[in-house]
Amino acid sequence: MADTEDRSGIDVGKSLDSFQKVIKQAAPAASASYGLVASILLFTFIGWYIDSNNDTSPFWVTVGIFIGILVGFYHLIKTMNFKKY
Repeated sequence: MADTEDRSGIDVGKSLDSFQKVIKQAAPAASASYGLVASILLFTFIGWYIDSNNDTSPFWVTVGIFIGILVGFYHLIKTMNFKKY
């Protein structure tokens, strides 16, 4: 038995290398999805802040959500179209 194999005969080194390749391939998609969520939350918070100071209850929150979705999906599409695996 090789040093990197456990009792079941699985080569741990190869398994870790394979896992590392999967993580590297998934990194652009994860980054883009985090950017989508962050932009929606950020613009929603900005809209809420403007609404709370101007007493214009749901208007700026709605605008913030819409702008956040647009910016987030733009970043998502840009990231996924230009990243070649």
